[in-house]
Amino acid sequence: MERVKPTNPECPFCPGAHLSSDWQGYVVVLNPERSEISSILNIERAGNYALKVNVR
Repeated sequence: MERVKPTNPECPFCPGAHLSSDWQGYVVVLNPERSEISSILNIERAGNYALKVNVR
């Protein structure tokens, strides 16, 4: 399985936060206003989101 590698090591929504390469699963939100998943996960902006990030 090929890993997804970010082109930019910082989050576009929170510039001070660094991205982790150790995560499992992700969700793509295209229209947060109409998405049931985004309302469950409290996502307000369209984008790609990791579902589980392993912090060490």
